[in-house]
Amino acid sequence: MPGMRKIICLLLMMLGIAAADTGTLRIASLHPLLSEMARATGGARVEVVDLFPANGELHGFNPTGRDLAAAAGARLLLACGKGVEPYLADLRDSLPATTGVVEVGKDVPDVRVPGTYFFDPHWWNTPENMKRASRTLLAAMVQAAPQYEAEFTAGQQTYAANMDRLSRTARQRLSRIPRDARYLVTGHAAMCHFCKAYNMKPVAIQGIAKESEGDTATLAALLADLRYKNTRCIFTEVNASPRMLQVIADQLGIPTAPLVMDGIYPKAQGYESMFLHNIDTICKHLAK
Repeated sequence: MPGMRKIICLLLMMLGIAAADTGTLRIASLHPLLSEMARATGGARVEVVDLFPANGELHGFNPTGRDLAAAAGARLLLACGKGVEPYLADLRDSLPATTGVVEVGKDVPDVRVPGTYFFDPHWWNTPENMKRASRTLLAAMVQAAPQYEAEFTAGQQTYAANMDRLSRTARQRLSRIPRDARYLVTGHAAMCHFCKAYNMKPVAIQGIAKESEGDTATLAALLADLRYKNTRCIFTEVNASPRMLQVIADQLGIPTAPLVMDGIYPKAQGYESMFLHNIDTICKHLAK
C-alpha cells in the first residue's frame, strides 16, 4: 500500500503541474454580464465557467450541486451583489476555502427607489456602473493571479473605454427626449440607476397595477397619474409577461415596448447589444 500511496501522490502532483501549465485563471460566474466582463478583462489568461442557465430567470435562479461541481477548481466566483443573489451566504459555506467570492457590484453607489426605503439592485443598467464594477473585478483577478497583472490591466482599460463610448452614445441620443417626456414607466423598479445617470424619472407601477385588479378606484387613480405625467409608453421586460401592463396601456391608448432590465437576453450578443437595444427602444417612444 505504501507504494500505491506514492503513485497516487505522484499523479496528484502531475495533475497540479498540468493545471498550472495551462496558464489560466479559472473563474465561475453567476451572471452572463459578469462572465463577459471577466473574459474581456482576462482574455486568454482566464477560463470562465458560466453557472447561469441559458434560459434562466435572474430572481428565480438558485445554483444546484451540479452547478457547484461545474465550478470545481475556480479561484473566483463572481456574483452581482447588492442582494441580487439571496442565496449567496449559503453558497459561500459550500465552497472550498480556495474559492473567493467577488461581489462585483459592491462598489457601485446605491440608488434608492423613489418613495421607498429600498435600493434598486439592478446596477448594471448603465455603462458607468459597469466600468466601476470592472475595477472591482480587476483587483480580485490581480490578487488571484498577480503574474498576469499587466495583461488584466490592459484588458480592463479596453473594457472601460468601451463603456465610456457607450455612455457618450446614450447621453447624445437621450438628450433628444423633451423634459415633459422623461418619465420612464416600467413594471418593477429596475431602471433607477439608468434614470439617475441620464436625468430621467423612474415610475414603477407593477405593485400598483396588481393592487388595482378588481379595484376600479385604484385603477382610476393610477391612470390619472400616468396621464398627468404625459406617459407616452409603458416599458415591459423582455423576459416577463406584459399582460397587466398591456391592459393599462390599452386604457391610456399608448403602446408597450420591451426593455432588457435584468441583463438576461439570449437574443442579444453581449452588454453593448442589450444596452443599445434599450436606448433605441426608449428613444423610439419618447424622443422627438
